[in-house]
Amino acid sequence: MVVSIVLALEMAAIGTPKVLQISTVRDSAEHLGVSVDLDRMIGISQLAAAVGLLLGIAFPTLSVVTGAAVCLLMCGAVRYHIKAQDKTVAMVPAVVTAAIAVAIFVLAADIASTTNL
Repeated sequence: MVVSIVLALEMAAIGTPKVLQISTVRDSAEHLGVSVDLDRMIGISQLAAAVGLLLGIAFPTLSVVTGAAVCLLMCGAVRYHIKAQDKTVAMVPAVVTAAIAVAIFVLAADIASTTNL
């Protein structure tokens, strides 16, 4: 539960500036070769993930789906970092976030299978 809340806060914190296209976030997206439209879509997806993670506390099946989606988003982030030839250290936040999302996926799947929700 705490992990879901922390990841939801992270998703909201990194998704909101993308939706609003704040200049520092836009600069980072340009470096990665991400268009404005795609950057906004990623931000909307991250905000949706924040909602899904919070609702998933009550509905574990939703956490399973959201954990998988966040993991896929982070795989995409790593791919863009590789494409931009960034150093490995730039990929660490996405890798750690993906690992947390996988943990939520596994824990929520276990809970969902025992509660039939």
